[in-house]
Amino acid sequence: MITFPFLIAGRFFKSKKNKKFISFLAIFAVAGLAIGIMALLITISILNGFQQKITQNVSNFTSNIEIQGFERVPLSDYKGAIQIISSNPNVKSVSPFISHEAMLRVTSSHGNLISNTDGVLLKGIDSSMDNSQLKYDIVRGKYFFSQLGGLNTVIVGSRLARRLDIKVGDTVFIFGVNGLPSPFNVPRALPFVVTGIYETGLSDYDDIYVYTNLKAAAYLFEMPENSVSGFDVMVKDLRLIDETAKSLEDSLGYPFYPRTMYQTYRNLFAWIELQKKPIPIIIALIIIVASFNLVGTLLMIVLEKMTDIGVLATLGATKRKITAIFLIQGELIGLLGATFGSLGALIILEIQMRFNVISIPGDVYFMNTVPISIRPFDFLLVDGIALILCLLASYIPARTAANLNPVESVRFY
Repeated sequence: MITFPFLIAGRFFKSKKNKKFISFLAIFAVAGLAIGIMALLITISILNGFQQKITQNVSNFTSNIEIQGFERVPLSDYKGAIQIISSNPNVKSVSPFISHEAMLRVTSSHGNLISNTDGVLLKGIDSSMDNSQLKYDIVRGKYFFSQLGGLNTVIVGSRLARRLDIKVGDTVFIFGVNGLPSPFNVPRALPFVVTGIYETGLSDYDDIYVYTNLKAAAYLFEMPENSVSGFDVMVKDLRLIDETAKSLEDSLGYPFYPRTMYQTYRNLFAWIELQKKPIPIIIALIIIVASFNLVGTLLMIVLEKMTDIGVLATLGATKRKITAIFLIQGELIGLLGATFGSLGALIILEIQMRFNVISIPGDVYFMNTVPISIRPFDFLLVDGIALILCLLASYIPARTAANLNPVESVRFY
C-alpha cells in the first residue's frame, strides 16, 4: 500500500503541466548523477581489468612463484627438490627450467649465415611438466620439443620472429653465453629447428624469450648433471602466495631463493595500485558534486511547490510528513540516477568486451585492447554510497519545506 508521503512525492516528481513527463529539474538532477556514476564505474572496471589481465598474463607465462639459486647458483638434485616443493599443500604444480642469456643467429634456407642476430633469453623446459600457458599461445606451428631430423627444436616469440624474419621450419643457431667469450671460453653452439611461434600479448616476453628442451639448454650452458636453474611453481590460492613462498624457503633452505610474481614484477603491480589509489577521492568528488546538484534542484522544486506545500500543511500534513515527502523525492532521484548510471556503464563495458572498440599499444600496456572486469560488489558499493549521500543531501531542502509558513506559502502563489 502506497503511503501518503510516497504518493505526494510521486506527484511532485512529475511536471505540473503534463504529468506524463518528468520535470526538467528532476531530469537534470538524475542525468547529472547518472553520468557521474557511469564514469566512475567504467573507470573502476577498467582498472580492475588491467590488474586482473596483467596478473593473469604474468602468472600464465611465467609462474606464481619462481625459485632460483641464490646469485643464480645451479640447483642440484632437482628431482628431490620437486618432491619437497610438491608436498606444500598450496602448490598446484612445479616445473623445472634452465634459463640463461644466449645469442640467436638465423640461417638462410641454403644454410648460409646471414646478419639476423640478436640476444635472447633461452629457457629449457621439461614439456611433460610444463605448467605455463605456452602451449595455448602458439599462433603458428606447434608445441613440439622432441628432435626433428636429428636437430633440437625451439619455439620463439612473435615479435622476435618478425624482427629477425623467422618462420616455422627455419634453422637457427643458438650460442650459450657463459661469461666473456675468449679463446679459453668458447661459447657452445647448437642448431635448432623452429617448430612454433608463440604470442602472449606481453611484448617484453614475445621479444626475448626462446624455449627449447631441458637437455639442449643444459648442454649449451654447461650445467652440472642433474642440475637446473630453478622451478616455476603454480599455487592453488593466490591469497596465500606470500606464506607459500616463505614456507618453501624454509623447507628447501640455502641456496634456494623463492620469489613471488608480485616481488619479481613489483614495478608493474605498483603501477596498478598507484592508479587505483585516487579512486576513493574521485568517488567522493563525484558524489559531492552530485549532492550539491541535488540540493539545488530540490530547493528549486520547493520554491516551485510552495503553494502545494502550504495547502498540504493547511489540510493537516505534519512537518514530519512534509520532510518525508522531499526525502523520498531526493532518494527517488538518487535511485534513478544510480539505475541509469549503472545500466549505462554496463552497456558501454559490454560493447568494449564484445567488440574491442578501444585498442591500446601492446608494447606499453602489456595487452592490445582495454581489459574489463565487472565486479557486482563495485556497482553495489558505488550505488549504495550515492543513495546514502542523496538521502543526506535531501535533508536540507526537506527541512526547508517543512518549516515553511502555510499562510505565507499560499499567499506566495
